[in-house]
Amino acid sequence: MSSLISAVALLAVSVGPGQTTKADKPKTVHLVSKIDTKDFGAETIRIGDLNGDGGPDLLFVQCVHGPRIISCLTATTIYGEILWRTGQPSGDNGRAYCDLPVQIYDWDRDGVNEVLYVRQAKYVGANDKGVRERAPQYEGNARMIVLDGRTGKEESSFDIPAPADDSILFADLTGRGRREDLVVKDRYWNMWGVSHEGKVLWHWAGSTGHYPAIADVDGDGKDEVFVGFALIDHDGKILFHSDPKGHHQDAATIVRPADGRWRLLFGDGGLYCMALDGTTMWQHPLREAQHVVAGRFRMDSPLQFAVVDRTPEPTHQRDANAWAILYLYNLDGKMIWQRKQEKGAWAIATLPINWFGAGKPRCIFVYGHSVFGQTPPRPAVIYDGEGQIVDELHMQYSPLPGEEKFSTDCYGLAADVWGDSREEVLLFGARGACIFTNARPLELPTLYNETLYPGM
Repeated sequence: MSSLISAVALLAVSVGPGQTTKADKPKTVHLVSKIDTKDFGAETIRIGDLNGDGGPDLLFVQCVHGPRIISCLTATTIYGEILWRTGQPSGDNGRAYCDLPVQIYDWDRDGVNEVLYVRQAKYVGANDKGVRERAPQYEGNARMIVLDGRTGKEESSFDIPAPADDSILFADLTGRGRREDLVVKDRYWNMWGVSHEGKVLWHWAGSTGHYPAIADVDGDGKDEVFVGFALIDHDGKILFHSDPKGHHQDAATIVRPADGRWRLLFGDGGLYCMALDGTTMWQHPLREAQHVVAGRFRMDSPLQFAVVDRTPEPTHQRDANAWAILYLYNLDGKMIWQRKQEKGAWAIATLPINWFGAGKPRCIFVYGHSVFGQTPPRPAVIYDGEGQIVDELHMQYSPLPGEEKFSTDCYGLAADVWGDSREEVLLFGARGACIFTNARPLELPTLYNETLYPGM
């Protein structure tokens, strides 16, 4: 027995550098890939199968920063292998301050994804030196371009209204049984419903905010569109509209909890929860509510809402002293907890993420930028439903040879690209991208109770 103990002791002390023993702290995060994009990096990416192998790929979207003209699309695998490119990549065109009109979708139902993006109409009389929200005059129409997702070659195109060069999303406006129509918009003022064939179905002018939310809330098989201050029927009929009072919505969400009552949530100066008729169910007077997301983050109630309040103090001027607060509310609008962010953590956003797998509560994924370069970049953070930080994730990419100043600011997405049923974190910016997965053991009964006999 003593010789056996000595052998075990000898084995324990002979573990080399970089090796681990059972006594070491388990690894919680795994870096799936790190992509040094060099000249094609972007602050806008889309996720979808582009090469037809059934696995997700990445589409890096570059734009000319001031006029927001999409200038280059680069398709890669999740490991950075380039599949195809259209346009000319440039290290100067990786920055973006807003969403861009591009999506990946099987547009023609042929079982292979297409890439759709908007080619802008010509802006006349606009100053291209700075950020441009709209032009004094447009020449011609904007055009929706449809590319083969496997090759990047143009398959088709059709006209859309000239100013419609901001967000696009797919919706079922015509009762096709699948979201094959489009909702398109300009920056803040106009929104259109467009059929699959390119016919303009309706136009709505009002405070559109950044991105609409859609759902079939009346059960007629066609989607309604919610923009924060208005609910628009599939045919363009205004179901309700309230005075925005100079505001625009920064986030819109439509959910139908187990009680069957639809909730329409949006954030602008505050956080609002409305019924289908536009009446307010509850509200909170936050100063700059952003990114309202719904999910079951805790098991003690069926649904909660996470939201960020940027610059909650009136003295904050979006500088190095600015910070934000992350809130979690229950279905009735009661605050469950709040978490003040660190100084400089102003430009943050939230996403729900299935970090622990099926049957587990979702987590809240928080990512963000430094304050206009005045503060150090901050890691992305994952909170659980108790408000505790479970993981921190640092953007991973390297400076170019001889480069002394470079930023690791990033945006974030959550998607299951690793294929283990949990969602991964994708961090990306103008200089690169990386993907993290949860390294904790995945507890699925079909894995840890494997058997040749079915019925589990």
